[in-house]
Amino acid sequence: KGLVYRAFRVMPCSTACGTAISNFEVAQNYREVSDPSIVVRFGIANQENCSLLAWTTTPWTLPSNVALCVNPDLPYLKVMSKADGQQWIVGKARWSWLCALL
Repeated sequence: KGLVYRAFRVMPCSTACGTAISNFEVAQNYREVSDPSIVVRFGIANQENCSLLAWTTTPWTLPSNVALCVNPDLPYLKVMSKADGQQWIVGKARWSWLCALL
């Protein structure tokens, strides 16, 4: 039927990521865009007043979340709010970024 054929075409590529770039990304003209994002607290079973903090740019997926993954090889901080005694666990590398949001 002639539906499959062999051809060559230019595929834009990100040298930083080493991946192909979609037509949508190319159409954005590589400009920096600001995506809405939120930080969400996830309670920890059997640990009252303690939550894991997670950052997401896809908040519409939150109702379907059933687990939160962490990397055992990365450092995390457990900090306590002076205001209400709540404890948060957050990636050490993101702590200064999070403080700037608060």
